[in-house]
Order: sequence, then structure tokens, then C-alpha cells
Amino acid sequence: MTMWITVALCHDRTLMRLSNLGEKISNLTLRGLFWGKNGALSLEKERLKIKQFHFTEFLSAASSTYYAASGNAASRAREVVLFLKPLWYWRAWRCLQIAEKNSDKFADLMPMDEMSLGELDTRACVLNKAGRLDEAIVLLRYGIDKISTEQVGNKHDLCLFLIHEAEVFVGMRKYLKHKEAEENYKQALRLSEDEAVPVLTRVRIMKSYGKFLVGVGLIYETNLFNEAYWLAEENGLYDQAVKIKALLAGIK
Repeated sequence: MTMWITVALCHDRTLMRLSNLGEKISNLTLRGLFWGKNGALSLEKERLKIKQFHFTEFLSAASSTYYAASGNAASRAREVVLFLKPLWYWRAWRCLQIAEKNSDKFADLMPMDEMSLGELDTRACVLNKAGRLDEAIVLLRYGIDKISTEQVGNKHDLCLFLIHEAEVFVGMRKYLKHKEAEENYKQALRLSEDEAVPVLTRVRIMKSYGKFLVGVGLIYETNLFNEAYWLAEENGLYDQAVKIKALLAGIK
């Protein structure tokens, strides 16, 4: 009996530790604090080392953290002095590699039809960034259909699937796909006007849509970037602010 009580207490402590780590990682990620001893990546490594409670969903969470870190590093690379650029581009490349590796491990253990909406979206984003567009679009279409037909998720979820599908369309470099992408962005913007949709989601929509407009030649459409940057700064979303600032610098 004593042994089972001890095991149960250890299990509870480990779950609490994992919960605390998860909250810290999420907070640091939003603030763009990935790097260094107490950064999000350091804590993510700590979480993944807890092997006896290495639940499948932690692989998806890890891929999300490394994916965000990759984007953060790529944005920083555009702003640092010349001799530091290789370091930040290497970090961006390396983090994407790790994100893809963890995502593939997760997919080996979790069939698509058993993934949550967040897990589907995370994997699709990683695959898109890794150039695996055909695989990404399957996950995104599945997620959008699931939201529409099974009445799961909410406007926030649909917004993310719409803009990430649009990003894949853009990557396909086809004119007709650009038209579909723009429709997705317009729909997502309309949905994000609902107060129930988090500010972070609206910022991500405007950032992605602004990048799309610049990419198709509407370089004067910086108002979306400016509004997104203001919202990110105002709400402590500093990781998004770093990425938007880098995009703004690229069109000046």
C-alpha cells in the first residue's frame, strides 16, 4: 500500500511540474523569450526529458515551441549586425529541424483523425514551413471540414485554419490560389471582429494578410502591419511584435 501511495504522489508531483513548465513556456513564447538558460527552449528541453510521463501531446507542444522560435530567430536575423546574422539564421534553421522532427514523431503516434484542432494546426504550420505543402493542405482542409461539419472549435480556431491554408496557397505560387488565399484572409478578418476572438489571433491574421498583400505587389498596404504591431505591443505579445517589425523593415 505504501509503495502505491508513493508512486501516486510522484505521479501527481510530476504532473504538477509539467503543468507549471507548460504555463512558463507559453508565457515566455508569447513574450519572445526563447533564448538563454531560462528561455522557453531551455524549459522545453526540460519538459521533454521527463520520459516516464512523455505523453504524445508533449511532442506536439514541443514542435509548436520550436516552430515559434524558428520564426523569432529568422526575424532577429534581419535586424542584427552583419556578423551576427549567420548565428540567428542557423538558429532559425535548427529550430525548424527540431520542430519537424518532433512533429513527425507525434504524427507516427497520433492518427490525423485523433488529433485535436490545435495539434492539426501546429503540424500543418510546421509542414508548410518545411516545404511539405501537400501534406500541410490535407491537415488544414481536414480541420476546416471538422469545424464546419462537426461543430467543434470556435471562431478563433477557424481563423487560424483559414490563414494557414492561405499561407500554403501562397506557397503553391499559382494565381488562382492567390485568389482563394485572399478570400480566406477576408473571411478571417471578419470573424476576428468578434470580441470572443483573442487579440493574439487578430494580430496573427493582420500580420499574415499584410505579408500576403506585400507579396502580391501592394507594398502600400502597411496599415495592417502598423495596427498589428500596435496591438502586439499594447498586449505584451512581444514575439509577434518582433516578427512584424522585421516585416515592416523589409518593405521600407
